[in-house]
Amino acid sequence: MVHQIHDPGCRRMSVLNLAGFLARSGANGPGTRAVIWVQGCPIRCKGCFNPASWSFSPVTMVSSDELAARILATEGIDGVTFSGGEPFAQAEALACVGEQVRDAGLTLVTYTGYTCEQLTTRADPAMNRLLAVTDLLIAGPYVENMACNDPYIGSANQQVIPLTGRILPVSSQGPPRGELIEFSITPDGMVTTTGFPRPMMVRQIAARCRGV
Repeated sequence: MVHQIHDPGCRRMSVLNLAGFLARSGANGPGTRAVIWVQGCPIRCKGCFNPASWSFSPVTMVSSDELAARILATEGIDGVTFSGGEPFAQAEALACVGEQVRDAGLTLVTYTGYTCEQLTTRADPAMNRLLAVTDLLIAGPYVENMACNDPYIGSANQQVIPLTGRILPVSSQGPPRGELIEFSITPDGMVTTTGFPRPMMVRQIAARCRGV
């Protein structure tokens, strides 16, 4: 059974279930950022860009301290972005990571499918702890029929909310949606795409990879 907010199951609260990690990105918030995609989402918006991240089944398990150390060993980044999946479904462990990277001077952007009101009215200590270390909150469910041309939000209902003065609102800055795209290739040939590529581009790239 999936809890509406947290679904740790047998996972220790200091251990994260990750869908992915990218050491450097310019397409997931302002500046150059490490990006954490958590595995598991109870919201499951129609038309979601990452449906593979909905399941809470274990993918890559890592302790919060280990993940923080990995981020802090990456030179030349401005901050960290938590995405998903749903970050607030693993709020306690992510807060541990966030506190360590904030103490080192990095900024934190957190994406969530919950609205800011939902997060602040539940009086959940773990959620409040993650909110406390978040500099920029990008909040709200993805609504397919409200999709918009913005570099940092997927649909017009979503909000870009500065919680501290460390990051100014960025929703109107940067290239239009569909033009903010990154490709990362690992030594073993795995290609990771992040940003908001147009569906036609994704189909064309997939066809080229298949040799069509």
